[in-house]
Amino acid sequence: MNDGSVISAAGRVGLEDHSMRRLHPLLQSQLRELRARVTGGRISALEMLEMLSRYYDSMDDERRAMVRSMQLMSDEARSLGVEIAEQGAAQLQVILDHIKDVVITANGEGIVDRANPQTQRVFGYPPAELLGARIDHLVPGIAVDGSIALGLEKLADSSDTFRGRRVSPEIMARRSDGTLFPAEISISRVKNGRSDVFVICLRDISERHAAQRELRDSEARYRTLVDNAPEAITVIDAVTKRFVEANEPALKLFKLTREQLLSRDLGGVSAELQSDGQPSMSPHRQQFELAAAGESQVFDWIHRDSTGRDIPCELHLVRLPGTRSPLVRASITDISERKRAEIIMENERAFFALLASNAGLPAVLDIVSALVQAVYPRARCTISVLAPDSSCFALTIARQLPPMLAAVIERTPIEPRRGSCAAAVYSACDVYCADVANDPHWADRRQVVLDAGFRAVWSMPIRGASGKLLGAVAIYRPDPGLPDSREQVLQAHATRLAGLAIERSLAEEALRTSEAKFRGLFESVIEGVYQSTRDGRLVSVNSAFVKMLGYSSAEELYALPSSVMIYWSATDRAEFVRKVDADGEVRGMEVVLRRRDGSTVVALENSRGVRDGGGRIVGYEGTLSDITERKRVEQAIYAEKDRAQVT
Repeated sequence: MNDGSVISAAGRVGLEDHSMRRLHPLLQSQLRELRARVTGGRISALEMLEMLSRYYDSMDDERRAMVRSMQLMSDEARSLGVEIAEQGAAQLQVILDHIKDVVITANGEGIVDRANPQTQRVFGYPPAELLGARIDHLVPGIAVDGSIALGLEKLADSSDTFRGRRVSPEIMARRSDGTLFPAEISISRVKNGRSDVFVICLRDISERHAAQRELRDSEARYRTLVDNAPEAITVIDAVTKRFVEANEPALKLFKLTREQLLSRDLGGVSAELQSDGQPSMSPHRQQFELAAAGESQVFDWIHRDSTGRDIPCELHLVRLPGTRSPLVRASITDISERKRAEIIMENERAFFALLASNAGLPAVLDIVSALVQAVYPRARCTISVLAPDSSCFALTIARQLPPMLAAVIERTPIEPRRGSCAAAVYSACDVYCADVANDPHWADRRQVVLDAGFRAVWSMPIRGASGKLLGAVAIYRPDPGLPDSREQVLQAHATRLAGLAIERSLAEEALRTSEAKFRGLFESVIEGVYQSTRDGRLVSVNSAFVKMLGYSSAEELYALPSSVMIYWSATDRAEFVRKVDADGEVRGMEVVLRRRDGSTVVALENSRGVRDGGGRIVGYEGTLSDITERKRVEQAIYAEKDRAQVT
């Protein structure tokens, strides 16, 4: 058979003579496809070989494509693995580059093989410069018995958990300039293949140590500040009200030792009742609870020291931060002086109010006595006013003195043995009786003072502005002793107030006497006397003025719009004003006045201008003399002369 031959009928094997089931399904399909294409049902060997060749070619193409795909997939997988590894290493490097601690890896001999950039900041070495260096170059004392490896192992063991907590030993590290600094070190031993690698984490704690030193110094400064603060400072448990801590001023305020104060609660150093009348430890008081809740509290409080003396104070409560139990800091300020000043000011206001309202002298002096007793509640104050002839006391204000003693000192003669007030006026100086029981000034009246419960009496004379003696102020005390400087200042202040009140009373009495005398003279003169404003409104006239013009009362004249209405001619009033403005006064000016009934009165006016502080005329005052009868007689005489000359 050659390339162009065909299979003969005898030698050709027909498809029908072979079992199709013995062929591959793909080959069966290809033979059917080839048979369908040829004509006459005859298949040439060349066509069959070409068909098989094409099939093998497609098989080769598929195989090559598959191999290429597998190569691509392998390359992609390898590239992805490398990328993932590089990303992991990059991420780890980013973490190491940005972590604040120094991270160094060293081999088993302590040779640095890797370091993060923080070595530049902490040690002053760039990472590349440390590669190959020994770790003891950075941590001088790391070697144990001359072995760096042993030192690393020991630190690695000490960096493990201790009592359930991981600990980081503190060591001294060395910078590139040779300076040492404290550091925390943590070492972990890991396997890298068959060799050991030490991962060293180091943290510079210089700032922490500096902060701790600053904290200790600050605590010492705060303790010094608290101990030397002018106000008392205590720490109180807000629940139990017990003292937890106190500074020296607080101990001095309460007159207690530290142990004594810390064994007490707030009630142990407080008065039974506060200024609001409620018990000190009343459950209704919420200041400490509010302070423990974070609300600052400021309020007045009456403390009591170990001697029993009550001390007005101001408490400032502030919650202390960072404490498990609710502790509050109580700043205690002694406000005795402020309260004393407030009491004095309050009584001074009452004193001057009574003085301005022209109240009687006893009421005004009683306020002065109340002032002293308000400041010193256990004391009693008396004020004695000297009689005009200075032979005895004419008036004695004895506020809350026992009646027997008040009666004895009433109208006391001015003699040196009749008490300290009489002796003070007699000698014109302060008399302090430290103990009435043996003081000679109380020789005649000693027992009545002792029976009243007083042992000391201090007296000061009252002087006027001119130095004249006006009386005396006495302070009676239940305990013997002399006054301190504060008590002397208060008593001197009381004598000044009493002197002011007595002088004002004497001046008012003298003014009333003088006014009565001049009022009588004003009303008894026969001339009409007046005062008016510049616009002519009458403000004061005497009875002769009222009678001369025919009015029933002075009020009717005061009701007139202007004194121009009492002049017969307005030109007379204008001429009067012109002359006074020019000369300051008029003398013997004859004017014609209009009476209420319309009749005329001829008068001589003698008046002057009343000037203010700036020299401006603000009114007029003067007298009007009725010369109507005299003018009538003069006119009659002139008429008679005229008739005589005619005849």
